[in-house]
Amino acid sequence: MKKAAEISFLFLVCLTFLIGCGGEGSKKLPVTPEPGSAGHYYLLGLDTADIEAKLELYNKGLAAVKDKKDSSLVALLDGKIYAYSRLGIEDSVDFWIDSLISAAEFQGDLFYMAKGYYRKSWSFRKVNPEEQFRTAYYSRNLYLKYGDSALAGRRSLDMANAQLGYGDYAGSQESAIEALKFLDEERDPHYVSSAYNVLGLSYGEQRLYSEALKEYQNALKYAVDRKDSLSYLHNIALLYKNQENYSEATRIFREIINSDEASESSQIRFRDNYAFMRWLQDSTCKADKVMLKALEQRQEIGDREGTLASYSHLSDFYRNKDPELSRFYAKRYLEVAKSLSNPAAEVEALSRLIPLTEGKEEDEYVERYLFLSDSLKEANVRLKYQFAKIRFDEERKEQQINLLKAENLTQTLRSEKLRTSNIIASLTALVILLFSVGLYYYFRQRGRKEKVKQIYRTESRISRRIHDELANDIYHVMSSLEPVAPSPMIDKLERIYQRTRDFSRENSEIVTGAEFLKGLLNMLSGTVPAGTKLIIRGEDTINWNKLEAEKKIVVYRVLQEMVVNMKKHSQAKLVALVFSKEGKQIKISYSDNGVGAEQKVLENGNGIKNLKDRLKTIKGNAIFETAEKGVKAEFFIPFKS
Repeated sequence: MKKAAEISFLFLVCLTFLIGCGGEGSKKLPVTPEPGSAGHYYLLGLDTADIEAKLELYNKGLAAVKDKKDSSLVALLDGKIYAYSRLGIEDSVDFWIDSLISAAEFQGDLFYMAKGYYRKSWSFRKVNPEEQFRTAYYSRNLYLKYGDSALAGRRSLDMANAQLGYGDYAGSQESAIEALKFLDEERDPHYVSSAYNVLGLSYGEQRLYSEALKEYQNALKYAVDRKDSLSYLHNIALLYKNQENYSEATRIFREIINSDEASESSQIRFRDNYAFMRWLQDSTCKADKVMLKALEQRQEIGDREGTLASYSHLSDFYRNKDPELSRFYAKRYLEVAKSLSNPAAEVEALSRLIPLTEGKEEDEYVERYLFLSDSLKEANVRLKYQFAKIRFDEERKEQQINLLKAENLTQTLRSEKLRTSNIIASLTALVILLFSVGLYYYFRQRGRKEKVKQIYRTESRISRRIHDELANDIYHVMSSLEPVAPSPMIDKLERIYQRTRDFSRENSEIVTGAEFLKGLLNMLSGTVPAGTKLIIRGEDTINWNKLEAEKKIVVYRVLQEMVVNMKKHSQAKLVALVFSKEGKQIKISYSDNGVGAEQKVLENGNGIKNLKDRLKTIKGNAIFETAEKGVKAEFFIPFKS
């Protein structure tokens, strides 16, 4: 039973690793990488079935990595480790696994940290069961932190396999049950069936046969292919054999022994165990031919683990029939066990050799047997407790880390509370300051607006008095003198009267509501003298309804001032006004083809000074330039649309 269980266990572990390599895969890169980049070579490697070509592409990708933060670095390292494992290159695998773990820790990538410890656990499978278990445990915890319970379940299954292989059956059951809690029956049936198989092997080793049979049947229920089913049926047959229920064991062996779905090594194992079982059932059965054929086939395919079982069976078969031949196979059993560094198998071989040997050689075998037996017992006891201690120590370490995190969080919360109090005090002071600045700005703006309105009201009042009083008085004087005064005097009075009316109109009230643009255009067309062509563009592109009233007044007066000055001094035949929106300003471009003026005279004229003073009240600006003919100007009015 023990040898059969070991073979089934090795089959399970190998199959789990191969599926782990391909099935767990890697995280996909978020974007399509550029040709020649590290990510590009990684994707090419993923799409390549040839392992050597895959390794070459991954090496090119690693050479193309320019930054340790490149997410494709960890994927390439993991791919290289997988390729090395498939090619049987084990010398430098440990170095690349450590490189993967370091790179993943640097990038804070929990997925590849967990993957690295999984790879490390696999590398320890034959040399250090404690580290195999510990690193599988690390990987499991990291997958849980990453949020992938399925992968955490697979690592719990790895822990169960490590414990099973070294006789910690109770611990193996605990880890396998934990794996079943994490695994999803629909998404991970292979791993679910493997976990039940581990439970069956654990119960079987403890001679709890009915419990073992239940778990094997569960394993069969979730088996994903015929190969797995055959392996589980084989274990059930061995279970019945150990219970000496040979008829049921024979029935199962007949079902599986000639199955085409089984691998070559599995078919050999089935035939060898079936022949050995029939001999146990009937000592007259000539089973040695089948067992010798199995040994020959195992040697041909290089199945060294399988040859252990063949030598064990043949030594037992010939023990009473041909002691010398039995001793020969027991010696071969011992030689292969030593070459595989398998002390448990070596003890089994010695137990067969001692009764068949005499003298000094027997004493040597006995001494070696006692030494190995004591060592194995001590190691098994130590490992059983060591596995539990590893789990306990790591869980306690996690608790301590969580406690430190909690203390740090409490301290952080205190610091944050103090910081929050300081921030609140600072914000309160800032709010008061901003409120004060805002209040100052508001009153300042209101003062500017009030200044514009005051100027406007003053101009309107003067306009009304000129119109109602001065113009009317001049008109009455002119009317009373018309019968007696000479015509030149009457003409002079007429001109004075017209100038008074013009001045009144220039300072008349302005409509600042929805009719503003219409009033502005009427003013401009009415002010330009006959014979001067006025061109206006872009006025409809401005949303005048959103311009404040005081700014409308300034726009109106500035343009009025420009066309009045043009009328008085320019003698222009063409005047152009272009309105446009530039950022948060209205831009008004003015140009005419009049006589122009020197820049110095233009800048220092009272009219231009008054115009600029108006613009300053609303934070506007004006730029003038002159040439040999004409005047050009640009006016900028702040405007928040």
